[in-house]
Amino acid sequence: MAKAPSTLAELVAPLSEDDFIDVLRKRKLTFLRGAGTDRYTSLLNWKSLLQMIERGQHPPSLAEFRLIKDGQIPPPDRWLKKKPFGEGNMVDVARFLAFMDHGFSLSVTRIDDYAPHLKTLSSNIRATLKEQIKVGAIVTTGQGGAFRIHYDPEDLIILQVEGRKRWKIFGPPVLNPVVGAVPPSAPPEDEIIFDEILEPGDFLFLPAGNWHRCENESARSLHLGIFFQAPNGLDVIKAITSKFMADEEMRLPLTRLNDAADLSAFEADIKSRAIEHISQLDLSKFFSDFEQQ
Repeated sequence: MAKAPSTLAELVAPLSEDDFIDVLRKRKLTFLRGAGTDRYTSLLNWKSLLQMIERGQHPPSLAEFRLIKDGQIPPPDRWLKKKPFGEGNMVDVARFLAFMDHGFSLSVTRIDDYAPHLKTLSSNIRATLKEQIKVGAIVTTGQGGAFRIHYDPEDLIILQVEGRKRWKIFGPPVLNPVVGAVPPSAPPEDEIIFDEILEPGDFLFLPAGNWHRCENESARSLHLGIFFQAPNGLDVIKAITSKFMADEEMRLPLTRLNDAADLSAFEADIKSRAIEHISQLDLSKFFSDFEQQ
């Protein structure tokens, strides 16, 4: 089993780190055939992931740990059970695997908090790029895939760990998408800009906003997704306005001020405070705070 990459430079080789950062900045779709079928196996594989699930080492939220097939999610009570001790639920492994045998995928995000090699790698990427980083995994058994055609608002590195998966990417992309925005309607699937089967060890950089869907091509496929969320101008504005939350005066209902003079005074005050906070903006500190969120 190959040594797990622990740095951004080791992960993107044979690209240099500088070359990858250029690809990231330009948001250039990039596909690299693997140098070896076990290249990413040490980061996380199905055997180790299943053992983690059996031990309960996974995100507790069903938004981050779920079964899904072509966008459809089965009721959680059909694959979860009550913990024998304490409160909450745990995975009923037998029923969970039965769903997977019938073509359902496991989609899990923020798995790097539970997998030491992934946590080391994501911490290095975060420190290098000053961006928010999370790692997910999708395991698919049977035909089809986890999701219908969609795009991600984050830039994404795909690492094919086990099995084979066909990726189709459609144009044109959504430009500069942001997390939380209402997505536009999906394009027709007749303008394919990428159609490849990823094999173990393959690397795909998928820029944010690219419409795509996947189809399983083997008995079981496991790929990792490393999500890159870069800060933008909207995040800077949110960081500034969040400082006002603790200010009691800023929470006053404006339509209930006594008269026009009070409203005019408040308007002058809020402009003055906003200008003061903007003048104190330090992007270096903002980047440091953002990557840790």
